Amino acid sequence: MVYIRNWKLGILNLVVKLGILAFILIKTIWYDCAHLPEFPANGFARLSMLHPVDDCDPYDPTCHARFQTVDKLPYCTQFAGDPFMAGQSQDDWRPSVKSDAASMKRLKSMFEHDVTRPAEPKKRRMAAAKRNATEGLFPPIGTLFTEARVCKYFDHIRLTWQPKIANSFFIPTRYQRITQKLNPDCYDPAVHGVKGDDGSSDRFYCSKAYTTTEREDYYVADIENFKLTFLHQFESTSTGLHGNQLMYRGFLGKCDTNHPKDIYSDCEIFPVPNSVGEVAPEDEAIAGNSSQFPSMTQDDEGADTISVLDLLRATPLATQHNLTNVLDAILPEDMELGARTLREAGGTLILSIDYSNVGKKRPGLPWTIMQYLPGPLKDVFEPFNSPIKPITYTYRPYFLPAYRFRDIVSTRPPTYPKERIVEEWHGIQVNVLFHGKLVAFDFNELLAVLTTSLALLAFSVLMVDMFACHNPFSSLAPKYKTLKFQPSEDFTNFLLLHSHFDPKGPSANPRTNELRSTTPSSDLLLTKLDDKGKVIDDIAQEELVKLLNFYEMRLNRLDAMDVNCSFQDACERDPRNCNANQFIHEFVQKNIKPDTKELVELRLEGRIAPSPPPRSAKVLPE
Repeated sequence: MVYIRNWKLGILNLVVKLGILAFILIKTIWYDCAHLPEFPANGFARLSMLHPVDDCDPYDPTCHARFQTVDKLPYCTQFAGDPFMAGQSQDDWRPSVKSDAASMKRLKSMFEHDVTRPAEPKKRRMAAAKRNATEGLFPPIGTLFTEARVCKYFDHIRLTWQPKIANSFFIPTRYQRITQKLNPDCYDPAVHGVKGDDGSSDRFYCSKAYTTTEREDYYVADIENFKLTFLHQFESTSTGLHGNQLMYRGFLGKCDTNHPKDIYSDCEIFPVPNSVGEVAPEDEAIAGNSSQFPSMTQDDEGADTISVLDLLRATPLATQHNLTNVLDAILPEDMELGARTLREAGGTLILSIDYSNVGKKRPGLPWTIMQYLPGPLKDVFEPFNSPIKPITYTYRPYFLPAYRFRDIVSTRPPTYPKERIVEEWHGIQVNVLFHGKLVAFDFNELLAVLTTSLALLAFSVLMVDMFACHNPFSSLAPKYKTLKFQPSEDFTNFLLLHSHFDPKGPSANPRTNELRSTTPSSDLLLTKLDDKGKVIDDIAQEELVKLLNFYEMRLNRLDAMDVNCSFQDACERDPRNCNANQFIHEFVQKNIKPDTKELVELRLEGRIAPSPPPRSAKVLPE
């Protein structure tokens, strides 16, 4: 190993390694907590709905409903004011919007489905909507655009006709009751008195089984003030954690995008009133005022409740466009509703429930050295010993594009099959998803992070070496490069001479000549000594200069004291290099086989490439 004595490179090397060490310990382990593996938190939720009542049990005979009367609901035809929307006329949108009745009817007809006529293809209706938006007929986003209809009161029992499904719930907003009569011109082998009994040739023909005789269309009155109730549980098999909302603190997240990277930094969070459990101080510090959602609370039985209106106001759709009434407003084009509103057509709402204890600056290391530190140092290093965050759960509602959402239920009156009643419900389908992540300390994961980070320390050595050896602005770069990468001799000469060399000496093998070594310096010194190591001849002045010059080259390749004399690039402009090359040239010419002398001369003169070594060449023992 080579130690380079340069304080600038030493400081650079120290700064780089300290920076990498700080990155590993502070950024990776302390701040990002990358050593804590994340595991999914799966769960189940049960949703229910309750119509507005006094603070009482809805099944108590003395409990009364608190519906907003239909004469105060602007989307109802019974509304005492402007029957369209709270006194707003279409002229309030913008001057370019046409407000005549014919234009209004034509725009609405593009999106209404009439069972008495074939449905127009969806793509054609959407294209017509875009065309009318260009012409100024389409109202801007946020315009209250629900077409007034008759409103009817329904309690929560009437609106939960279907079996409850885990993680799913339907909120009806519009009800259509369609009475249909059996078509006597349709073949039915189970019914007498219809086509097929007459024995005609077309008795098996059927154009439609039932024909519509009556159609009633209502809005569910005051659905926005119905209370939604959430009960949910979670488990994480990898961490062994489990529980329900009774055990932890709850929050409602109000985001401006459907998929935030971090709900605590990218969204506003509001605590669920009356929910219990520990909460991290940093989360409590950023929590907003829950009074923005006055209906949100946790009841005496531990269930979280919120009104439909408040839940929809927390969606990114409402946040982006500052909507306070999502049910009756024109929504963006990517929602695919066109000129219809959610109250009219329905939609799909995702309710993400995230159980999580993931947080920054929470390494959760199981050991501590805090007890051995003096008082002032404890205050300094206390943040580096923070435990894993307490578990909390967060509601995050957001919409998915949907042309409409409806549920169709067929009932059988006493006159069935002569008659039937079809109930078509439009509304918001709520699907619950669990996206939470839970972390737990794992020593193997910590070891993996530290082991992986060691590669960065190796990279720091490489970076400093590259800077030292290849810095074009440093005059020391050639010295550093020679010290780091020691240049070797040209092994072509060695392999050519090796076939003539006997390590036991010239007298051991009479077939060889007087070659004593494969280097000219050693061979010259050996010629001045006998077999017993006694000096038998003096070194001439010329020979001494050649030896000193040759050793100067070799030493400079070791310690780089004079890189110009290391002759790594065979620079012929230096007379010392010429002398060294001549010394080697004469040595090779003297000891090479006669039939290869010309080959060696051409190679030394640089006119041909070095020839491969003979197959009989042997490697000298070390």
